[in-house]
Amino acid sequence: MESYILSHATLATQTLRRASIFSLIIAATLTAPIRADGLNPGDEAARHHLQFLSDTGAINIPLTTWPISNDDLAAALASITPANLDEQSYRSFNHLQSLVNNPATISLGLYPGTSRSGLNSFSTDSRENGQARASISQRNQHANGSLSLSVVNSPLDGKHVRLDGSQFSARLGNWNLGGGLVDRWWGPGWQSSLILSLNARPSPGIFLQRNRSTPFSVPVLKSLGPWQLTAFANQLESERFVPRAKLVGARFSFKPIPSLEIGLSRTAQWGGTGRPENLDTLFDLLIGNDNRGDSGIAADASNEPGNQLGGIDWRYSFSALEKPFAFYGQLIGEDEAGGLPTREIGMVGIETPFVTKYFHSRIFLEFSDTTMRFLDDGIANSAYEHSIYQSGYRYYGTPIGAASDNDSRTLTLGGYLGLDKGRSINWRLTSATINWDGVPAGNLLGPSRIKTETAHLEYQTPLTENSRLRLSGHLLSEPLGSGPRILESGVQSSIEFRF
Repeated sequence: MESYILSHATLATQTLRRASIFSLIIAATLTAPIRADGLNPGDEAARHHLQFLSDTGAINIPLTTWPISNDDLAAALASITPANLDEQSYRSFNHLQSLVNNPATISLGLYPGTSRSGLNSFSTDSRENGQARASISQRNQHANGSLSLSVVNSPLDGKHVRLDGSQFSARLGNWNLGGGLVDRWWGPGWQSSLILSLNARPSPGIFLQRNRSTPFSVPVLKSLGPWQLTAFANQLESERFVPRAKLVGARFSFKPIPSLEIGLSRTAQWGGTGRPENLDTLFDLLIGNDNRGDSGIAADASNEPGNQLGGIDWRYSFSALEKPFAFYGQLIGEDEAGGLPTREIGMVGIETPFVTKYFHSRIFLEFSDTTMRFLDDGIANSAYEHSIYQSGYRYYGTPIGAASDNDSRTLTLGGYLGLDKGRSINWRLTSATINWDGVPAGNLLGPSRIKTETAHLEYQTPLTENSRLRLSGHLLSEPLGSGPRILESGVQSSIEFRF
């Protein structure tokens, strides 16, 4: 135990030394520090309060594309008259307003644990079983940036020092153009996103995102309501079947009516060592002319542009039995026919908030099936796989989409419970069948068919005005994976300081 504590203390010391250098760099780049820009995925409390205000009609902005722009959130909150809110809505408003006005620019954290978490969800921030992290963020009216340095204990990919979470962007009118290593969550799911989740580490790249989701002014397009558009182009790792392949993606989300949000997402693996990376293949990729036998695409796949995923997701809120509910889902196509996604994998869920004068909470029930053509007879060993990009839709072997990887079915009952004095509890109960056909293909969590039940419980509480403690544990009835990637029951903790 002593050696364990000393090793993490050493990691923290090394992190702080490097962070001081990065602090000088970013301080020289930006002036008038205010706060980091936007809400990053992983903050389940913020997401709950956002959704609560949206479903009660207090705000009307897209909320299924993370990160969420700080400008969009600030404008939405500024449109609210606090005196008109009921007690429960005012608590949500007050929580979010404190995030917008948060002057913290420096964060230091230590995250020890006995094992990595199991099936990662929206609230997961434990990709490894121990790390120390330091970050600094600054923002002004023209630009914003953050530098984050982590030192990781026994990383799966061998990368002990990481810059995950670092980014810089400049404001161009109503757009942010920048680069970095940005975590993203696309879709309405709480347990799973089938196309872009927090399961894998963020890869480095460039991005473009709209600041404010104001509707179109053109009469016909104005009916789409508030809309958000984001796009990115990232560089994947060298240690894969097609080294240094690119990951590109775009998402358009909009709210034609306040109770309905629709998202259209598309990602693709393109180029890489030994593959064409010219403008012609990029254009073919963008227009969907990317299957063997299509116009100009050789039968031997020598100029096949890439491996694409695309689809639609939705979230619809309604009232039943005098209670608010929301029905949500996601369909992601692993192939294309007639210009539309086909051979889908899917996810559906239902959620409802519970609020009293003592607590704010939310419960959801969510099912996902990552078998291609899951609504039909199913095609195994194909989702997240590709004949050219044989490392699959993964980054350093970890799925970029659903944490369960392909050919898996999960049913999750989970929720968030916000208590007084800034305390909260996140919980998950999941029944999962991983790699249901048992064929050892790309799914590293299930080298054979594995049926497991998992339980996850996390408690967070502030220690002081500037510090926060997190304690969590997860149980698995059957371990997942094998060798260095094995996932077993364990505990994790963290302590963070923000200034």
